[in-house]
Amino acid sequence: MLELLDFHKKMYDARWNGEMESYENMRQMESDLMELANKYDVGMEKVNEMLEQLYIPTYKYDVLPEHLKHSNSAKRESAGRPSLGVTKKVSITLPNDIWEQIEKEIKADKDLKSTSAFFRRMVLDHYKELRS
Repeated sequence: MLELLDFHKKMYDARWNGEMESYENMRQMESDLMELANKYDVGMEKVNEMLEQLYIPTYKYDVLPEHLKHSNSAKRESAGRPSLGVTKKVSITLPNDIWEQIEKEIKADKDLKSTSAFFRRMVLDHYKELRS
């Protein structure tokens, strides 16, 4: 049973450290959890409860089950994604054809998930000598 709880803790850490980003990775971990649950004769009700617990935010330490309170993610000072820097809101006016081209580039590039990411990359590329 300890093996199942340790794996559940590993899943929780993966969930809150962004390691379960891909659907396949998450599906594999859920499948592995099911195998361990079957091995230790844990019912579906308990397995579903464990899967729901993966979505309890790290800052809600008090409602986490005891074994998850000892995870690497629980009650971290900097819960959530690490900061990339200082956020400043900017409004940019560009011709429509330029916006269309930017949108095409964002759709074509798997690494770009937003307009912000597009402009962040442009600015960081432009100032890369300052960052070295």
